[in-house]
Amino acid sequence: MSHGGGGHAAELYPENQIVAVGTLLAILGMYIAQFFPQVSMLLGGLLASAATVAGANTTRKVAAYGLGTGVPSIGMLSLGMGIISSVSGIYLVNALVKYFKVDSLVLYAIPIVVTVIALILGYIVGRLTVKPIGMKIPVMVESMTKLSLMGALSILGFCAAYAGGFLPDIIIPGSIKNGVMALAFIAAGMAILHPFNACLGPDESHRRTLTLAVACGFLTWFVFSVAKLDVISTVVSLVLWALVYREFIKQSLRDACAVYYTPELPKREM
Repeated sequence: MSHGGGGHAAELYPENQIVAVGTLLAILGMYIAQFFPQVSMLLGGLLASAATVAGANTTRKVAAYGLGTGVPSIGMLSLGMGIISSVSGIYLVNALVKYFKVDSLVLYAIPIVVTVIALILGYIVGRLTVKPIGMKIPVMVESMTKLSLMGALSILGFCAAYAGGFLPDIIIPGSIKNGVMALAFIAAGMAILHPFNACLGPDESHRRTLTLAVACGFLTWFVFSVAKLDVISTVVSLVLWALVYREFIKQSLRDACAVYYTPELPKREM
């Protein structure tokens, strides 16, 4: 059975495995951006895209319980929780050091603090959607928790890659006050919501949706590379996107029941 309008297509990889890999790679990318700012976008941006892939995969699972009409809102909710978690984590740790004289080494735990806040916030939102809102989706609490985490790691990951680190004195002026975080909200949000939104239906397959998710992650990385004017990252991300998207098109043509090619419109009236 397939996704979209009920049912579940077979999973290529277990969801928890994808979430775990996405989490580890995104956090690793943040630390690379912090300690090696010269390659913050090249490696940090690449690894941040892993969080969007994991988020897109979780979107696929939870959105399959309906007709697919809630996919865009789920993606925006994910990034909404992600922004709250990211900003809260950064400013909370900064306040502990600045006003409560906590050792400044705790600043390097910002990605971990953001992760914990995102998990708690996602769980609370998930519980609220079940009761009192009353959404009868078995995986709602689990999925909201994971989507909150992936949203937070996507935003913090790309913002750290752009700013060259996640320490408050770097990321606050480098990604928050200048509005780059808003770009992360839109770009990463689209990467999380679009893959399943584009692939849902009776012929949806996990492989094809994941392939598009990887392509969307690379496209988000490309957007940030252009914004940062990082030529090497721009070229690499664009090439990788083209390769993966080409594979997605091949899979779409192979899986389609029939392919109709529309001829070019006549240039003059016949």
